[in-house]
Amino acid sequence: MKKLFVLSMVLFFSKTIAQGFKIDSTKYERLKIEYGILIPLGNLKDKFETSHEMGFWYRTRIVHNDIMDFGLTLTIPSNAKRFNYYGNDSIFRVKTKGLNGIVGIRMNKFYKLNQKLILSWNSSIGYSFFIFDDLEGRLYDIQNPPSKQQSEQDNDIEIKTYSKALSSICLGQGLAISYKQIGFQCNYNFNPYNWFSKRIDANFGTSSLSLSVFLKLKNPNSNK
Repeated sequence: MKKLFVLSMVLFFSKTIAQGFKIDSTKYERLKIEYGILIPLGNLKDKFETSHEMGFWYRTRIVHNDIMDFGLTLTIPSNAKRFNYYGNDSIFRVKTKGLNGIVGIRMNKFYKLNQKLILSWNSSIGYSFFIFDDLEGRLYDIQNPPSKQQSEQDNDIEIKTYSKALSSICLGQGLAISYKQIGFQCNYNFNPYNWFSKRIDANFGTSSLSLSVFLKLKNPNSNK
């Protein structure tokens, strides 16, 4: 049932994209920059707390003058907490580190409230990654240090970051309201990491809420 749901969403977006593109010479805001917070929901709250989030998107028109965005959002986890990661023969207590994020596409359906105020409904799909400390690899290297002979034969400098990443499809829905080039948006994100990894608990957490303000950068050659 889970795979059928994901497959249906992928097919829906693929069909929309295939039918939606057209030659676009219209002058309008091509870039969209977002800044706000990511609020973990449910069990995901046990992994980190409300965190800063940034988004960068390139925009193009599709049929019916709707707009499709291509881009990414990056999250800096705040107050990371440990969770279970099941290694080959042990359970490790690891925590998120560095940047987490989403790379994908977003379709925007617009509804004009007046000449300057616009409401939009957003649907998104993409790839989501969740980076965490590779405690398993770190402990293995401590317990199995290279021999002196191996170190002398190895002339390359190797820097280990000891990081791993959970991967998942990401599905999202949201609403945005904008006045001229600025606005506010709220997006719900569904990232079922436990569907794609058996090394974490089934109740790992799948949902988050993004609240952000955004700025649409106007084309300097536009007459609007």
